[in-house]
Amino acid sequence: MKKIAYVMVAVVALSMTACGSSKKVERESPIETFVQPCSELKTADGMLRAWGMGRSDNETTARTKAKMQASAELAEQLQRVVLATAEDYTTELSGGIDAASKRLLESTVKTVTKQTLTGTVIVCDEWHKDEQTGLITNYVTMEIDGEEFLNNLYKKLEDNKSVNVDKELLTRLFMKQIGKKL
Repeated sequence: MKKIAYVMVAVVALSMTACGSSKKVERESPIETFVQPCSELKTADGMLRAWGMGRSDNETTARTKAKMQASAELAEQLQRVVLATAEDYTTELSGGIDAASKRLLESTVKTVTKQTLTGTVIVCDEWHKDEQTGLITNYVTMEIDGEEFLNNLYKKLEDNKSVNVDKELLTRLFMKQIGKKL
């Protein structure tokens, strides 16, 4: 029994000295920090912006994928902004807006949104090639000018005389949504 106790004490003492090394070991993080190119441009100052990335062994395919991703994100952002603006607009109108006018306004916004998305501008465009795999990555940021979107909307609304829109209120609410102070 004494032998077992001595052995246990020796094992515990040995394990304690092995774990308590005075030498400091610096560990490197296995995660590398990487900021995606073109991702620093955000929606602000009256501009809606969206980022996309495409990867392929072909430059054209990589670019197409990046533009599709950025366009889809831009369309989603624009839809959120338009919905929030429409909600604020109908809430702020003193007399409200009748259902027919609201439907017409919403359908006009959808038409203008589709037209606007075809006219987006690429404001950042970077390429990287992975030498090991041969894959090409294209990073893009696309933007829509909020004022241009509203001008197109107002032109389309002028074609239809049955909708009366308070342009000043709509502009203020829309621009507020995309970070531009008027």
